[in-house]
Amino acid sequence: MLLIAVVLDPRYKLKYVKFCYSEDYEPAMVIELTKKIRETFNRIYDEYQKLQSVDSSSSQAIFDMDVDQSISCTSEQLISLKSKFQKHLEEEENYGGKSKVDKYLEESCEKDDPNFKILNWWKVNSSKYQVLSQVARDILAIPVSTVASESAFSTGGHVLDQFRSSLTPKLVECLICAQDWLRASPLPIQVEENMAEIEALESALSSI
Repeated sequence: MLLIAVVLDPRYKLKYVKFCYSEDYEPAMVIELTKKIRETFNRIYDEYQKLQSVDSSSSQAIFDMDVDQSISCTSEQLISLKSKFQKHLEEEENYGGKSKVDKYLEESCEKDDPNFKILNWWKVNSSKYQVLSQVARDILAIPVSTVASESAFSTGGHVLDQFRSSLTPKLVECLICAQDWLRASPLPIQVEENMAEIEALESALSSI
């Protein structure tokens, strides 16, 4: 979905994905990977187009039910003529086997301006790319997770033993004070040397 989001960015589109692949893979692999991204993009577009067709059919059915039965024959012919004209426009736009996806990808990329707002671009071009604008609206709104991978896929870090989860307020205060004392100390503290002294003292005490 991250790659699809890049394709939906009019500054980069599929050209940028192909360019990035070409930096790391052989030409044959670049063609194969780019083809997979394109096929996935087409499948998403087709699904959204089906949903839009269903919604349009439902809206038309509701409109037909609400039309007064006393409508004149001339008005009915006008509605039928408009429907045929809309269908003719769609066929004319798709003439030559080019879909909206093809036209979007073949157009030149937008300039990489720091003030460029991708969602605003899709809003302005929503009349030109009705289905693609809906795809962009949904995919570009997916939040990117900032959780570390080890935290997302491992539950070990979330398990606390009784020593880490039962700190009393007094002990917390002591730890904070000790931290302040260590930071405020003018003398450099050698942790390794101090640990060696502590271990030697513990071994001496245990031998008594």
